[in-house]
Amino acid sequence: MCNLSEGVERKGIEKGRIYGTIEVYRDDKLPEDEILKRIRQKFSLTEDEAKEYMAYRECV
Repeated sequence: MCNLSEGVERKGIEKGRIYGTIEVYRDDKLPEDEILKRIRQKFSLTEDEAKEYMAYRECV
């Protein structure tokens, strides 16, 4: 069970980093397409995954 909880924790930390990075880029007034490109590269995301992260943060 410890491995499961550690995996869940790591996934949560990674999500937090992605959301934080998006927020910083938006604060810096980067265009949305540039943010999408950068988070895809930085976090090895597919285009669909990156778009999901960006759409979620727009709703919050």
